[in-house]
Amino acid sequence: MIVCRLLAGLAGGAPLTNTGGTVSDLWERNASGGPMAVYGLSSTFGPPMALVVSGYIGLNLGFRWIFWILMAITGGFWALLTLTVPETRHSIILQRKAPVRHHALPPFLFLFAEPITSFSAIYNGFLYGLVYLFNEAFPLVFGGPHGHGFNIGQQGLCFLGMAVGPLVAFALSPLQERYYLRRVAENKGRAVPEARMWMARGGSLLIPLSLFWFGWTSYSSVHWIVPIIASSFFGAGLYIVILSILNYVVDGYQTYSASALAGVILVRNIVGAGFPLFATQMYERLGYEWASSLLGFIAILLVPIPFVFFYKGEVIRLRSPWAREHFNSSEDSPH
Repeated sequence: MIVCRLLAGLAGGAPLTNTGGTVSDLWERNASGGPMAVYGLSSTFGPPMALVVSGYIGLNLGFRWIFWILMAITGGFWALLTLTVPETRHSIILQRKAPVRHHALPPFLFLFAEPITSFSAIYNGFLYGLVYLFNEAFPLVFGGPHGHGFNIGQQGLCFLGMAVGPLVAFALSPLQERYYLRRVAENKGRAVPEARMWMARGGSLLIPLSLFWFGWTSYSSVHWIVPIIASSFFGAGLYIVILSILNYVVDGYQTYSASALAGVILVRNIVGAGFPLFATQMYERLGYEWASSLLGFIAILLVPIPFVFFYKGEVIRLRSPWAREHFNSSEDSPH
C-alpha cells in the first residue's frame, strides 16, 4: 500500500503543480480571476469535503471502497482531460512548430532566487500543511478518549466547518475581482499584481485568530460546535490567502508564471505530505490547546507577507529580472 501511495503521489503531483499554470494559459490576465477562484475553491473546499464523505464510506462500506471511488473519479477525469484538453503552454506550442528558441525556466530557479516566489511558497506550504495536519488533529479533538467521543463518520462531519469557510470566501471573491479591475483601470490598463493582495490582508489575520480559537475551545467540556465554527474561519482565511498568492504570482510573472507557480506548489505538496507525520505526536505531547497555539504563533509570523506584497510588492518586482520584464505591460503576455 505504501508503494501504491508513492505512485499516487508521483502521478498526482503533476496536475496539482500544473493546474494553476494551465488556468493562466487559457484566460487573459484580466479575465483569469474567476477561473482561478474556482481552482482555488477546488483545492481548499475539496480536501475537507472529501473527509466528510469518506468517513461514512469507510464506516459503512470499508476503507477499500474509498480507493475504488477515487479510482473511478480520477480515471474519469483522466480520460476527459486527455481527450479534450490540448497543450496550452505557449513555449511548448512554439517548440512543436519551429526550432527551439524558447524554454521554460526551471521552477527551482524561481523558488530559491525570487523573493516573491520564495515567500509565497513558504506561506502557501504552511497553510496546506495545516489542512492535512488537521486530518490527524480532528480525530483527536472530536474522537478518542480525551475528545468528544465521535465515531469515524461523525468525525468526518466535523470537517464541514472547514469546507463552509472557503464557500463563503468564494462568494465574496467578486469583491476582490472588482477592486483589482478598478485598480487596473486607474493604472491605464497596466497590470497591478499588488491589488490581488487586497483581501489577503484580512484573510491572513483570520488564520492565527482561528487557530487560537480552535485550540482553546478544544476541551471536551466545550460544546463541539465552537471549534468547528473556528475551523470555518480558518477555511475562509485559507481560501482568501491562497487565491491571492496564486493570482499575484500569475500577474507578477506572466510569461514565466507556470514555472513560478510550479515552484510554489512543489513546496505545498511536500509540506502537505510532511505535516501529518508529526501532528499526532505534537498534539499528544503539547496538548490540544498549546499545539494549536504553536501553529497560531507561526501563523502570526507569516501575517506580514500579504501586507508587504500589497504595499511594497512593486519595489520587489522591479528588482526581479523576470517580473520587471512585464512591469509596464498593458497586454497579456503568452505563457
